[in-house]
Amino acid sequence: MAQVTSITDGYYRIKNAATRADGKQYVYVTGKYEAQPNATHDEAVTLPGTVIHLNVADTTINAEAVYNVKTLRSQGVDVINGYLLPALDKVRTELKAKLKEKLGSDALAQFAYSIFENDVLDKWDLNMHMKPVTTSDGRAAYYAYATVPSMQPLVDFWKTWGPFAGGALDSYPDLKAALERGDATATWKAVEQLAYGKIVATFGADNAMTQLVKGYIDNDRIHNGMTYYLISGGINKVDTNQTAYDPNNPTGTAHNEYDGSKAEFDFANNNADNYWGPELPAAGDAGMWILEKVDADNYFSVKPSAKMKGLNGKYYTTLYTDFPFQIVGDMTAYTIEGVNEKDANGYAFARVKSLGGAGTVVPAQTAVVLECPSENVADNQLLPTGTEEPATSSNRLCGNFFATAISGMTATDGTGATHAVTYSNLRAFNISTSDAKNPIGFYKVSSNVTTIPGNKAFLVLTDAEAQAKGFYLMFEDGSTTGIEQIETPAENLNHAVIYDLQGRRVTNPGKGIYIVNGKKVIIK
Repeated sequence: MAQVTSITDGYYRIKNAATRADGKQYVYVTGKYEAQPNATHDEAVTLPGTVIHLNVADTTINAEAVYNVKTLRSQGVDVINGYLLPALDKVRTELKAKLKEKLGSDALAQFAYSIFENDVLDKWDLNMHMKPVTTSDGRAAYYAYATVPSMQPLVDFWKTWGPFAGGALDSYPDLKAALERGDATATWKAVEQLAYGKIVATFGADNAMTQLVKGYIDNDRIHNGMTYYLISGGINKVDTNQTAYDPNNPTGTAHNEYDGSKAEFDFANNNADNYWGPELPAAGDAGMWILEKVDADNYFSVKPSAKMKGLNGKYYTTLYTDFPFQIVGDMTAYTIEGVNEKDANGYAFARVKSLGGAGTVVPAQTAVVLECPSENVADNQLLPTGTEEPATSSNRLCGNFFATAISGMTATDGTGATHAVTYSNLRAFNISTSDAKNPIGFYKVSSNVTTIPGNKAFLVLTDAEAQAKGFYLMFEDGSTTGIEQIETPAENLNHAVIYDLQGRRVTNPGKGIYIVNGKKVIIK
């Protein structure tokens, strides 16, 4: 794959530069705040959770050209704009507001506050960065890192202006005490707890991201003024003879060792004054990330099940992604516009609408049925493109980004309507193997199915619609994925139950295509 040496706004896969024995290097988003470098290249091709929208801005830090990460989004989660920046802004805003309130409005107080705002808070680096770097074998890669704000400027500010602040921080006694002692580390610990409190208030104590932050706080892994690099794997601290780290004898003294067996993220610092020595060199290439642009050479695709083959020789699957995608090749995307009532033979129809074939762009968060030429992923390519702006439509299909338990589940369809999902009203995409005609469509799930897979489309019905156990696909031209065609004179249909292709019952059909007793009929 081509190595990305300059980042432009678009869709990428992020691969760790270190090679794991199991080949799992690609970042795969598996939950709202959960991701791991746990996909192989072959898996990544068909996993929407490996497609990541990355947008950056050029900047310079310490005379080095780096990027500020503006967007880092996958599976409906933008960790930069949806979590990181809002959470940090809550802490900064709280500090600013509290101090401004307590300092008062006289000229000296306002002067002091301007110094606090301009020379302290506004100089904190609260961005995630990507810095170009080269791997040990010469590949173009990036460090992904962030710097924890140093509390020393805050301590210095308080030393000069604290006497004028009065009771400005009485609500935060630990923070005030640390500032009055001039202790930057203790000041950070107090701000850290303040930040954690704001995160809990916003996201809840049981939220996955809240628990992640708590783990780092509890284990004393985050320190003020230090830069942390995102790595794949883990760092183990080895205390050899309880001897402080000696760079001239790294393995004979206390040191860090990289553990590449862990398919997870960790953070490594590069602080040479650390008792255990800098962690980043121990991580090596595992601290570097290679970007691969999702394009014609590094495509995204779908792989239909072999059993989901229609009588027309095409294969069918469903898809629901956060990103919009353009259809490449001989494929067609469909939505479901509604379902009709059960007919005399027990068949009910899901009315299919074509969005288009090659060149068509399916909007973000649009659940679709995809008609594919084969099971081969190379034949079923899709190209992520555009922005994650969903489009409201008459599409009855619902989707979810992650595997979700049916019990207690809710789902939103293309119209924007939200439904409580039950075993009674849920219909999943499948093929009716109990029917000799093998129609492909949406069918009731058995009680031993407990979850709906991620990135799939499904139907949630009204009580009236749910009287039918399944709905096979009925296309706009009257064709189906498993029901045969019959040509017949109109006079032979006097006592038949007849529907048009929109699912409306017809009593006096003229020439055209109709559904008669579950079969597509061409009336001459």
